[in-house]
Amino acid sequence: MSSRARYPLLDDLVVHVDPRHSWTGYLVAAGTILSFGLALSEPSASSGLGLPARFVFWLAHVASALILYELTQITLGRIAMFGHLPPVFSVTMVGVVGALLFSTFNLLLLDRIVFLIGDVLDPESISIAGLMDELRDSGAVSVLFWVLLNSPRLIMIAEQKNADEAGEPPPAEVASTPPDAADAPSEAGRLLLDLLSRLPRRIGTDIVAISAELHYLRVYTLAGEALILMSFGRAVEALGVIPGQTIHRSHWIAVAHVATLESDGNRVICRLDTGLELPVSRTYRPRLRATLAGRDHQRVLQAAGRIAPAPNAVE
Repeated sequence: MSSRARYPLLDDLVVHVDPRHSWTGYLVAAGTILSFGLALSEPSASSGLGLPARFVFWLAHVASALILYELTQITLGRIAMFGHLPPVFSVTMVGVVGALLFSTFNLLLLDRIVFLIGDVLDPESISIAGLMDELRDSGAVSVLFWVLLNSPRLIMIAEQKNADEAGEPPPAEVASTPPDAADAPSEAGRLLLDLLSRLPRRIGTDIVAISAELHYLRVYTLAGEALILMSFGRAVEALGVIPGQTIHRSHWIAVAHVATLESDGNRVICRLDTGLELPVSRTYRPRLRATLAGRDHQRVLQAAGRIAPAPNAVE
């Protein structure tokens, strides 16, 4: 029996926290390392606290900042105008907005909780001057930290674009825009074309599945995969003109590319014709099974129509 069948919950946890493949795991690892480093260096903001207390102090600040930044990125990513900005500009803008939100949160709540619990640190006064002091102390550093955190993926996206510009155009059958985009109503077609324009030409536009990595999106096609900066909700809306279905809060699949559904204990795995495997949440299983049953029935009817003898055939 496979380890996946024996320990499904453990496998799911590993997938979601592995910093090499998961954006969430990457943020957790980076935040923990930064908090520990700040605790060891003992900046003036946490002077007077012991090492364990300093670690908790900085972990609370770093975790709060990352959560606010991520929520800001996801929220702004749903705005069409924001989505058209170059990735590095949008991440930097999120850094600025996030720094303002974090400084406000820090001033109004976080520092006062620490003061009440530890009775060691004096919180800033709640005023415009206090907010300016918070921004002066942590604003630029937190913006830089957010941009640096995103830099590996921003570099990856830039390299995809550079490879496109340097390479030869892919074969027409791979690179052509799906007919669904051209035939769709103007707004739906525009959204789909916006999504397709973000994909490197080398992977084509025949989308098999998409997976959310918080504010990033992993797009799988028949010819490969790519990482783009786009919200999952906006991408699902764009793909509404293609027969597909959300199968998990983080995964969408194109029905035409589903090979099989496999049960693995209490889990159901959707295997796509590229070999990609994605989990199917319990909520979406009945609808997916019904959709696939209808698809398979239609295929049988089409096959029967092709092999049926033509009318007035010679006897």
